[in-house]
Amino acid sequence: MNINKSFALRVSNLLLERKMSKYKLEKESGLTHSALRYIFNEVNNDVKLSTVVKICSALDITLDEFFNDKVFKIDNLDIN
Repeated sequence: MNINKSFALRVSNLLLERKMSKYKLEKESGLTHSALRYIFNEVNNDVKLSTVVKICSALDITLDEFFNDKVFKIDNLDIN
């Protein structure tokens, strides 16, 4: 799985766990609607660290908690 897909999947799963809408994530994180749309549609080649930090802050989790998921295990990622 590529990194963009892993990132989008992780955010989607966290939203489901927290029963949070994409709209609320947009408002809480300060990210634009188009920025989140690019994430969920896997348009971006690389997600900026500042975007990850904003999403983690909105979800009230640490970076460690965010990346501590099987979707980010090196063996599962296609890094090309």
